[in-house]
Amino acid sequence: MSASMKKIALGVVLAGAAWFGSGALGFPHVFQAMFVAYVALGLTVFLLLDAPPMKRLSGWTAVAALLGFYLVLSAMYIGGASSLPQYDPEVEKGKIDKILKRKRALVMAEQSQVDTLLERVQALQGNSQTVIARLGRFAPAIEVADTAQDQGALTVVERGAEVYDLYECYNCHKIGGKGSVKKRGPILDNIGSLLTVNDIKRKIFDPTYLYAKGFEKEHKKGRMPDKYKDLMTEEEVTALATYLSTLKDPTAETPKPVFVKANVEHGFTVFGYVRDASGRALPNTEVHAMPQVKGGHGASGKTNEAGYYEIFLHMHNENAGATVEVSAQGAKKTFVADYDPNDKITRRQQSLDLTVAAQ
Repeated sequence: MSASMKKIALGVVLAGAAWFGSGALGFPHVFQAMFVAYVALGLTVFLLLDAPPMKRLSGWTAVAALLGFYLVLSAMYIGGASSLPQYDPEVEKGKIDKILKRKRALVMAEQSQVDTLLERVQALQGNSQTVIARLGRFAPAIEVADTAQDQGALTVVERGAEVYDLYECYNCHKIGGKGSVKKRGPILDNIGSLLTVNDIKRKIFDPTYLYAKGFEKEHKKGRMPDKYKDLMTEEEVTALATYLSTLKDPTAETPKPVFVKANVEHGFTVFGYVRDASGRALPNTEVHAMPQVKGGHGASGKTNEAGYYEIFLHMHNENAGATVEVSAQGAKKTFVADYDPNDKITRRQQSLDLTVAAQ
């Protein structure tokens, strides 16, 4: 075996050891790739040592060759760097500060509450029953005030868009043509037509719950991080899921979800938003859904603060093709529950928004 072949064989072994060794130590895939790239770079240097000497260049030929070398090298560096996400440290610091701002405020409020309660306990040591009663009246007032302050002027949907940006979901997804330049995650412009708020929340906290059709390899490789269940609060994930559920562009190439941890054959879900003519969300509004079949069982639900509702209907294989009527405050829409009884991977559901006329 020649010296070059021995070096190549050694390089392959070292690259495998770097990949699997760093993977066993918990390094992200991007770092594993970097370690393998370093091995490849070292192998290239050692192979060049065995390469025959180049013809000696002089004069303008040497200058042109030198300039060409630097141009190729610069193009490689610039092209490689531009393909990676670009970060502004000040922007990133601002995002981190926004994420932590609410948590800091909560901690400070809790500390202030504790200090205030301790003062009240010391002042009322002679009467424990009075202390308990006064604390019971005092604590809820603090909680309500804190919640109102925490929510600020943002709506749930606006807060969800902020969370999307703060956690840099655009590194893997696209919305409105803006986002990842690589195939890391699906386009989300029509995700609200395909997933309920609860399904989106579960996917964020448990990436193995479902995957987008066409992204089987990315799903198996675990490209969707599972860290958000430890990083996001319930308020953040609810706001993010609510925001994503409003994205309903039927012209977008958002792939259908394939459910891994859900029984897609059981029942039928109707979900969507109820708004007035101006587009304002109508919370706490009764929504009714009724299959137009003999012996069909209707169901009702109320919208949340964002005007969102979900209704589960008991529909079976024989009800495929049935018409369902959905109504709220006089507004009515119908759709055909068109599903394949033999389909085991597509959730039986329909996204349907209602616009209520002015009363």
